[in-house]
Amino acid sequence: MRADATMTRHVLTVPPALSLRVADALMRRENVRHLPVLQGDRLVGIVSDRDILLRTDIDDDGRAVADVFVADAMSLCPLTATPDTSVSSLAATMVEHKIDAIPILGPSDRLVGLVTSTDLLTLLIDDNREKKTLPFRFLLRMVDQTGQVAAA
Repeated sequence: MRADATMTRHVLTVPPALSLRVADALMRRENVRHLPVLQGDRLVGIVSDRDILLRTDIDDDGRAVADVFVADAMSLCPLTATPDTSVSSLAATMVEHKIDAIPILGPSDRLVGLVTSTDLLTLLIDDNREKKTLPFRFLLRMVDQTGQVAAA
């Protein structure tokens, strides 16, 4: 099986100048743990919920409070893969590097998806419910520096 069969195609991205407080709120609202960081159309990093926990103060509700920017907390030059990368290879890379998400880059190194550990674990669930068709529509939602999601 290939990455494009399991990758998340509706990916929320953020700019490096976004505050971690806003990124944290976005992750909570959208129920995601990783945000690819784009400078224009170019992937420049990835920020995770753990990056936020490590680099900002947390209030009593567990929310980020410091005004640190995504650029200060993101992992630079994240490991990436292509849509035709095998799921087995993705899983091996995640285990070897102790990471939970790999951005998937298509032609011209443009972000086309994200494979997370949750995506891979979902493949192991064997249930008798009606099988869902894979989502082949790709939606990239960009967040500006104020934390607003740009219209699709």
